[in-house]
Amino acid sequence: MLSRTGKCDEEASYSEFYPIIPGDVMSVKEILNIGKFPRHRTWDVLKETMAADEQGLRTGEKWTLFGNEAEKVEVEVLREQRYVRQRCDRMALRRQAEQKASIHLKYLEDLSQKAPDFPIPLRAHMVWEGMGVKISCTIQGCPPPRATWYKDGVPLSAFGQAWNHSLKQKFGLNTLEIRRCSVEDAGEYKVVARSSLGEATTIATLVVNSYQGAEAAIKQSWTPITMVEREALFEFSFPPTWAKEGDNLTLQCAFSSALLPFQQDVAWFRDGVQLRQSSRVELQTALRSTSLTLKGVHKEQEGMYMVRLRTWEGVKEHKAYIFVKDASAVVSGGPGSPLDLKVSDVQKDYVFLTWEPPSADGAYQVEGYFVERYFSTVTPVFH
Repeated sequence: MLSRTGKCDEEASYSEFYPIIPGDVMSVKEILNIGKFPRHRTWDVLKETMAADEQGLRTGEKWTLFGNEAEKVEVEVLREQRYVRQRCDRMALRRQAEQKASIHLKYLEDLSQKAPDFPIPLRAHMVWEGMGVKISCTIQGCPPPRATWYKDGVPLSAFGQAWNHSLKQKFGLNTLEIRRCSVEDAGEYKVVARSSLGEATTIATLVVNSYQGAEAAIKQSWTPITMVEREALFEFSFPPTWAKEGDNLTLQCAFSSALLPFQQDVAWFRDGVQLRQSSRVELQTALRSTSLTLKGVHKEQEGMYMVRLRTWEGVKEHKAYIFVKDASAVVSGGPGSPLDLKVSDVQKDYVFLTWEPPSADGAYQVEGYFVERYFSTVTPVFH
């Protein structure tokens, strides 16, 4: 059917959306023979049709493919190509969305990880003999921790009293139920929660009172509760200090009370490195004070000094920077001595020395260094 303009209706509708190749420019046979053109099943059908047409011409039969029919085939090919392209795009977007979702879920899982903790710890109980008692605590953590009960340091499962002891764990609430308490049940109960991120502990004491005798003679049986001793804390600490190279320097800290046994290993550090007792470093710790003495301070001993004290909650630290001023030069206006001198190897006829330039050069650039050697009765000595 032709429109008022003289063109076919199908041509007018499809030409606006799909590129139609006129027959005088390129034939269908030439389009099919293009090597880089996208392939589809419709193209194969059209190629087979063209091959059958040529075979019919050779056999004497004549079959004609009209222009509108070729246009329909071309439109169908383009439609199929667009559908395949859209389907591939949707599949690629779906794969990207799944990959992003898996990464986000892994991030949420890592974010939710938490070491074991007891929001509600165990609490002490006191009951009479023959009564029942429940000892409970709540545990949090991700991944879920595994809880183990102990009595006086021994796992509760080793007592073998399943008829009297009942352990329950539900929604993070751990409960130990003792149906009929006896004097033997008194003691210290402990719960240890362990996971791959660490462990946590909570402790409580159970006191069982006993009533015996016809004359109402009362005997009480209990487990003594250890009183928490007062821990020592820093009462006075050394401030930032200036020292002159070659002088002795003493840093001292005082404590608020006597050190407990677990607090007596007081440690000193310089720039994060722990200091040890030596001929030039003296460490002293008493019950109520600690001190650090540096004999003949050198410029390289300048830095941040820290003293660390253990407490019930962890550690307490005090820091202060120690400045070391250059000593007076041997020759007026001359440079200072080299810094950080190290001897790496000493042999009979050579020695390896490394050092840092002096901090004070006497307002002139250092031109060189002198290394002196003299022989003693034992080994050669270098200066």
